[in-house]
Amino acid sequence: MSDVYLASNILLFPDEILHEILLRSPGKSVVRCSAVCKSWNSLVNSFIRHPHTRFPSNHHDDDDDVQLLFLQVYEPYKIHVKRRVHYVLHRDDSARDEHTKLTSPFVAYNNTRTCPAKKKVLDGDVDVVGTCNGLVCMVPHDDDDGGIDFAAIIWNPYIRKLVVLPKPGLAVAKNIKGIRYAFGYDSCTNDYKVLRCVNYKSLRNDDKTLKFSNYVSFRKPPTFHVEIWSLATGSWKSLIAADDDDIIPANFYPELFTRSRVVCVNGALHWLQTRRHLNGVSELSEYLVAWFDMAKEIFGETMVPEALRKKLHFQSGREWFISRYRETIALVKIRNYRFPRGDCVQIWVMEEYGVAASWAKLFTVQLQNVFVLAPLSLKNSGVLGFRKNGEVVLRDVGDGVRLLDPKSEQVSDFLIDGSCCCLNFVDSFVGSFVLYCQPNAISY
Repeated sequence: MSDVYLASNILLFPDEILHEILLRSPGKSVVRCSAVCKSWNSLVNSFIRHPHTRFPSNHHDDDDDVQLLFLQVYEPYKIHVKRRVHYVLHRDDSARDEHTKLTSPFVAYNNTRTCPAKKKVLDGDVDVVGTCNGLVCMVPHDDDDGGIDFAAIIWNPYIRKLVVLPKPGLAVAKNIKGIRYAFGYDSCTNDYKVLRCVNYKSLRNDDKTLKFSNYVSFRKPPTFHVEIWSLATGSWKSLIAADDDDIIPANFYPELFTRSRVVCVNGALHWLQTRRHLNGVSELSEYLVAWFDMAKEIFGETMVPEALRKKLHFQSGREWFISRYRETIALVKIRNYRFPRGDCVQIWVMEEYGVAASWAKLFTVQLQNVFVLAPLSLKNSGVLGFRKNGEVVLRDVGDGVRLLDPKSEQVSDFLIDGSCCCLNFVDSFVGSFVLYCQPNAISY
């Protein structure tokens, strides 16, 4: 049977049948179908005009509810040897150790860019910021010194396309203390955005682009700049303009933004923050969850339970983590104990998203001889996330990854190919066609 016959007769199926056929096909096969002929190309293009159309992760799966985890995996530490990093899509099923190793997007980036060889990117030189609707946002380690010629990469590993974000105008400066990124989705405009916070060591008096007249504090004014990149426009814009002093809240502290993980839930970015105020002659701090609405591009805050409100983040032996938990957010408190006793893990979940009164404590688990890594930086987060069955993914001080079942209080190793693994990043993942029609996307 000729391809011409197939191409002409497949269009005789009703649209809803064609939609179901494509929906149940592996994403890579759907992309290949677009190259068969003009009619198939038109069919596929009309199908993927809805960019959040999702497709099965593996055409051999008979489980319609299959879910995936996106992993950044690195090899165990060896002296004088640079760690090798790779990326994996892992089936989110404790009973089945199934995974697919992904081709790195930086192979394509290095081969298509005309930058000098010294600016070529290795997988070990990047951090994963987050995932959203089948896209992965990644940033280089040395963004603050200009060593790599891009700000970030947005990658769709299923259809093997990526978009390179240019460095904004404030990318390189000698007085930069740190740079932090966050990634999310604006459902109102069907757009993907990258939030970028630049923290400076000092503020020049003659810099008219940075205004902080609304800042109320008992310390020196903050020295930071916030900007946002849009996939739809392909450009950066500042969120601090001459007449927009109210955009950045008075209690926004970029150092804490840098320390806390940022999670995207319900169209908003969330991270741990503190509010500082005077109590007589002393300055007190209390915890809250800060957020940034991706559609309205405004900041806000949500209170945490009264039991968690006192600032514990920098107290010895206690650490807080924020994570996405299904369709809401969770707070995980780690109480550190000395050897041989293990850490104590406490989990709080906002049962109704956006309602501060709905915070509920799910579990308190005393670990046995398991010690969680303190969150010294983005890549060293002790709580990596949750699996769909409720297990907590923990990174311990020995560089291993543990799975905690809060119900049974059992701890097991996270295995890939039957072996323990080391992870920098874990998040849920689903395949999509986002970037398929993006004009500036690089295919590989």
